[in-house]
Amino acid sequence: MKIAVCVSGLIRDKHKRNIGAVKKAFPDADFFYATWKEYKNETSEKYGCSYYPEPQMHYNPWCECINDNPHPKYHAYKKDFINKTGQSRQTKLLHATKQIIGHAYQVAELPEEYDMIVRTRWDTIVGDRVDFSHYLNTAYEHDMAIGFAIRGGRWIHLEKFKDIEHVYITQTTDQAWSRDWAWWLNDNLIIHPRKIFDTENVHKLHEEKKLWPAEYGWYQVLSKDDNHHCVYGGAALDRFARA
Repeated sequence: MKIAVCVSGLIRDKHKRNIGAVKKAFPDADFFYATWKEYKNETSEKYGCSYYPEPQMHYNPWCECINDNPHPKYHAYKKDFINKTGQSRQTKLLHATKQIIGHAYQVAELPEEYDMIVRTRWDTIVGDRVDFSHYLNTAYEHDMAIGFAIRGGRWIHLEKFKDIEHVYITQTTDQAWSRDWAWWLNDNLIIHPRKIFDTENVHKLHEEKKLWPAEYGWYQVLSKDDNHHCVYGGAALDRFARA
């Protein structure tokens, strides 16, 4: 197993702390950094970033995908976004697939010897006392993607893991069951074997207006026959993590 940690997206204020925490969590990995070429600056140069063109959005992934994700929350989000804006093309909703496209650019250019990928963001913080070894080995041995996040109301503990049950949910499923596995992949940090990620398919889905947004899109491109796994804890966007 040769691990590449791929950091991508927009560089945020707490990037030094966040990158330091990820380096501590994955001490045997090599790190690769990327951002959009339109945001090239002194900080990105210091990290030796790779630069990719920010995608031009020709559809709203929340409201205009050719096919809808079957998750009940997806339909609720879509209805809410359309009703609130009065139109589907609201600028802030257009960015939700860009993180997936950026990762596709980055993985496609990695040296061939890297067979295990840890995808993270500049604004992702990981726990100081968590050990990802079990999940690295599980993802590697079973050719599966494993996604991490915290979720207010269900799990806010960065330093503890909680495996999410594999339950297909409907509108009537008891609220005791998590909604964060079916047709969904937690995306604050993702571990996946390189070979299960078809980078060309990501671009194809984007061009055909079929790439779903955010966690739904990560599920779409990294889960085969629903063999993915989701975990609470371990990683979170820094604005949601408790100090």
